Amino acid sequence: NDADLYVFGEAIAGALPDVNERLKKAGSKKQYKNLLGYTWGTGFGFGMVIDGRLNQGDNSCVETFCLPHKDYHDVIVEEGVAARALRRVYGEVSGDTEHELEPYDICRIAEGQIPGNKEAAIKAFEKFGEIAGDAMATAVTLTDGLIVIGGGITGARKYIMPSLLKEMRSKMRTLGGDTLNRLQFNVYDLDDEVQFQQFARGESRELKVYGTDKVVNYDPEKRIGIMTSAIGGSNAISIGAYSFALSKIDGK
Repeated sequence: NDADLYVFGEAIAGALPDVNERLKKAGSKKQYKNLLGYTWGTGFGFGMVIDGRLNQGDNSCVETFCLPHKDYHDVIVEEGVAARALRRVYGEVSGDTEHELEPYDICRIAEGQIPGNKEAAIKAFEKFGEIAGDAMATAVTLTDGLIVIGGGITGARKYIMPSLLKEMRSKMRTLGGDTLNRLQFNVYDLDDEVQFQQFARGESRELKVYGTDKVVNYDPEKRIGIMTSAIGGSNAISIGAYSFALSKIDGK
């Protein structure tokens, strides 16, 4: 589907090569080859590239829209991460359940550009980020790679990302009372230059190989990054579709 082609395009000519190039320029030896791609719009689109290859699954059914909603475990997560979710939450918080606002309008209300309930608008995006972060944490636990997000709703990222990152960085516990990070790696916002520099630096240090004069670089920090698309969803889908078609032709 379009989300599969989107993440394939981002892996070929978007987020993945861009981050790896930025890491090289920053002097980091860290490189990434796995990418999760999400499209935020009418639904919660998802695609996955593993080791440079699009993961099609055995049934062409690599999806996360039907993961459980964090707040309602018998409801699909897409009910919390889609345009309709923003409309619903805005209506619930503002008390105006009959409104006909679209996400773009709700964003403009949050920005104070048009009349409306600003608190409800911001809350709608915060809840969107929380629910998305929960589902994305589940997916990235199994793939241990970078995440790129595209789609029109990313225009409100400044209201979405804080709650999304908070959810992905949250704690869990054992029955014995011990606490641990939900994800076994640190999560960085790669659109934030300060965080990117921390991400690139890691905990890299040189170690001498015992019994020799050889020195190797060792970086024990497990880390991933999340970013919004720099090339745009439509461009990424076009690149992905073209490249996927070529790969099928070349494989014959």
